[in-house]
Amino acid sequence: PMSLTYRGGANGSISGDASQTIDYNTDGTAVTAVPAAHHHFIDWSDGVTDITRTDLAVIDHLTVTANITIDTYSVNYVAGSNGSLSGNTDQVIDHGSDATTVSGNPIEGYHFVDWSDGLDDNPRTDTNLIGPIAVIANFAINVYDLTYIGDANGSVSGDTAQAIDHGANGSAVTALPAAHY
Repeated sequence: PMSLTYRGGANGSISGDASQTIDYNTDGTAVTAVPAAHHHFIDWSDGVTDITRTDLAVIDHLTVTANITIDTYSVNYVAGSNGSLSGNTDQVIDHGSDATTVSGNPIEGYHFVDWSDGLDDNPRTDTNLIGPIAVIANFAINVYDLTYIGDANGSVSGDTAQAIDHGANGSAVTALPAAHY
């Protein structure tokens, strides 16, 4: 008799008869590698790549192990216009593990707003990953409030409350002194 032994390895199990005894030159029965949660099948230790296998016309003893590994996810961070990133922007992370920290760095006159997935943490560290992440850091121009106020001895004409982008000019205003000033 021939023995067929199928093992699931540390990250899986076998569906079907994992320990078979068959006659010389006969067929075994189908077995399937069953990955543990958040793991995936790669191949069998003898190079067979089908997750379900049936060994046919067996003429020698066989012991194989399913090569099963943890799921990994791509984590990609991209800088939007007017900024850059520091840290590892392209990562491959095991299921349940943490990505390394990435920071959004605005150019002069701009500020970090948020990431395209709505998170506003900066720097950002994604933890306990359960899927891929692909986000863009959003930056916006700094806006400055200009307020012009006259005192008891005069007033101001023109737009006295202005919101001006960094590097831009405000509109003209004129100081108007009260009579006899």
